[in-house]
Amino acid sequence: MDTGQFLNRNALKIALAVLAFAAVGMLAAGAGYAYADSPQFCGSCHSMAESTASWQASNHKQFSCTDCHLPHQNLAVKLIVKGKTGMNDTYHEVLRDYPATMVISTQGKAIVNDNCLRCHQSSVENTAMAAGGQDCLKCHRGLVHGMSKSKGGIKVE
Repeated sequence: MDTGQFLNRNALKIALAVLAFAAVGMLAAGAGYAYADSPQFCGSCHSMAESTASWQASNHKQFSCTDCHLPHQNLAVKLIVKGKTGMNDTYHEVLRDYPATMVISTQGKAIVNDNCLRCHQSSVENTAMAAGGQDCLKCHRGLVHGMSKSKGGIKVE
């Protein structure tokens, strides 16, 4: 039997198998994406233990880490930033070479400020903050993660 005859006889079976494989793949990818957006995933790294504990005691504990630390313009931008920051965090977590005090990057600060305003726009619309270009973290840095400076990765466990 040649390839053409095989495909003609089994086309429906092949199409259903490909469809089932694609559905399982999409479900697995969706579950992985949802887990990677969860605080359980973010808090699983040693260097994030202190940040996770302070977040759990904050008034913002109902939000996931990615609600504040990733952009929400569109899914493509979110995935690009998530990949970039995730690779950076993984690299430093594996090497255990986070600096003694972790600081938020300039891009991270812009993302967090945008997300503060995304939720709190009505609170600041009649203040000087509404003009834009302001830094929410200047006054509210300790709101979620406390005022103590987060420790970096541990060199020896």
